Amino acid sequence: MAKVNPLSNPKGVKLQCELCRSPAHIQCRGCKVTYYCDVEHQRTDWTSIHEKICQLLIPVRTPAPFLSSAAERSHSMEQLLQRKKHLIELTTKEAQRLLYEGHHVDVIPAATHSLSFSVDVYGLASVELVPVYLILAEANIGLGHLTQAEEYLSHAYWTVLKTTDCSNSIRSKLHRNLGLLYSAKGEFEESLRHLSNDASTEL
Repeated sequence: MAKVNPLSNPKGVKLQCELCRSPAHIQCRGCKVTYYCDVEHQRTDWTSIHEKICQLLIPVRTPAPFLSSAAERSHSMEQLLQRKKHLIELTTKEAQRLLYEGHHVDVIPAATHSLSFSVDVYGLASVELVPVYLILAEANIGLGHLTQAEEYLSHAYWTVLKTTDCSNSIRSKLHRNLGLLYSAKGEFEESLRHLSNDASTEL
């Protein structure tokens, strides 16, 4: 890892930690396009997902060269879009695997990367973000971070509410996670209501 000094950044440039968005003090030596606030966050990200995507981040986060023709610019933009979609698929699958294995701490960085790229590609209001919200919520419930879990589930709930083409599978998972959240909070009546909705959605 290489150290960076926030005070020496070019004017208007704010390098932020990949995990917590605090001012960055460390740069990944591998890709040189990822930054962290401290060694702990660098190690956490590396263990979770960064080792697998380190080199893939370079073309996505490196400014594109100037291209004179519209055709070249269009091709470059399409390449960038496909690379981001590949990263969404890779990070989401890894987050799901880690969640299945019960590695809740390691889920967070992988899913956070997935969410970031999903927002870039699909926008904040897209139903494509809901599966990642649910992964992040379940991981946070497993860690006992109920306020954070509730925030992700709130985003997921309102996105689903405003979407007509959301699948029953996604709706079912949303109610299941809401049931788990309220159970963890000791609100068992509300938990039962959502778990009942989960069961009815699957029918």
